[in-house]
Amino acid sequence: MAFFSLTDISFNTNRGIRKGLSGPLEKLDSSKYESNTFRYPSDLGNYDKGHYMVIHINEQRETQFKGETVAGVLPTVLQNRNSLATTKGSTNLGGNISTIVGVASDLLNKIEQTGLSKTVDNFISGGVKAGISNVFGGGNSGSNAFSQFLSGALNGASQSVKSAFAGISDSSFTRTIRRTTDTIALYMPDTLTFTYNQSYDTPKTGGDVMSIAGGLAAGAAAIDAYKSSDNPNAQGAQGVKNLAPFAAAALAKSSGDLGKVLFAAGTGLAMNPMMEMIYSAPQFRSFRFDFMFYPRDESEATEVQLILERLRFHQAPEIKSGSGGFFLIPPSEFDIKFYYNGYVNPNIPPITTCVLKMIDIDYAAVGQWAAYETPSQLRPQLGSTGMPVGIRLSLEFEETEIQTKDSYIRSNRSSLIGM
Repeated sequence: MAFFSLTDISFNTNRGIRKGLSGPLEKLDSSKYESNTFRYPSDLGNYDKGHYMVIHINEQRETQFKGETVAGVLPTVLQNRNSLATTKGSTNLGGNISTIVGVASDLLNKIEQTGLSKTVDNFISGGVKAGISNVFGGGNSGSNAFSQFLSGALNGASQSVKSAFAGISDSSFTRTIRRTTDTIALYMPDTLTFTYNQSYDTPKTGGDVMSIAGGLAAGAAAIDAYKSSDNPNAQGAQGVKNLAPFAAAALAKSSGDLGKVLFAAGTGLAMNPMMEMIYSAPQFRSFRFDFMFYPRDESEATEVQLILERLRFHQAPEIKSGSGGFFLIPPSEFDIKFYYNGYVNPNIPPITTCVLKMIDIDYAAVGQWAAYETPSQLRPQLGSTGMPVGIRLSLEFEETEIQTKDSYIRSNRSSLIGM
């Protein structure tokens, strides 16, 4: 719940909040996450009998901005996958990808053996060299410089692809993440909505059945008319007369809406769509959490800015070094847990590893722009003069793992485990 309003704010520049955690959050302070835990409010857990939520951050293994990792702790989605593999076997594409990986790796090796730089240089020499010389200047030196640049970019892209293929395994396919010490602890949001959706297809088989049956009936009626009549001119009329309703319906369907209207007017019947419900697939659950930040002192305001910075940073992708800008490393992923008095709350369903699809930050959350002004500070400073009085944060997460009966059985056994 949102604990504070504008009337509760007494901005103090002397209080500090990053001197260790106490109360219900003491477990975070004495765990592997103590070095990089950010929280709001500063006395989180002392309200509402110690309820709070924790967002653990899982960075990509290939990131060039490596944080401090937590040894021996897997992201939730990898824990679940390993647990499921013991009873169901491989349930992801990685279990059946080895052949494709081998073929792709061989292809990349052959491309490298032919010499990308030579291929590029031959391409340029085949008619493009003169144009490049005009653009770059310096005659052949300009085209040679461009050749080296393009060759380097292609070689870098090739190495990136090879590295990616080499890292694919049954257990880690498409889940290239690891747990870090970056942890955000926030008060319980006002809403905790869990929506479970399943997708079903509703094919209309009636029209297809009518078309098939109608065609057969029309053919049979025409044959019967031909056999029973000596007057060739009467064959067509007799055939139409003997058409079964299936055939008429098929003709009406092929004639569009006008045919359907004429069919209904002439027969007094309507075509049954014969709809069926066929299960298609589960849908990933999504979650939206809204928070209000009313920092009460400079230190708490700085903590709010650190929380926002961490979320923005880990939600963003990055450019793969040496790939010539061809490849992006995906954003970090997140594990969300709900705690009571330092222990996972079994009364709230667990959430598996999520991606952060949307961050919405309103810096004028009090209805109009309002900021703190610290006496004697004529220039804005982070967390002090110029700091917004109220900030609204909205986060939209989506799970990366579908929920099955196996998921529920597994979660019921593990939800009582603490940190």
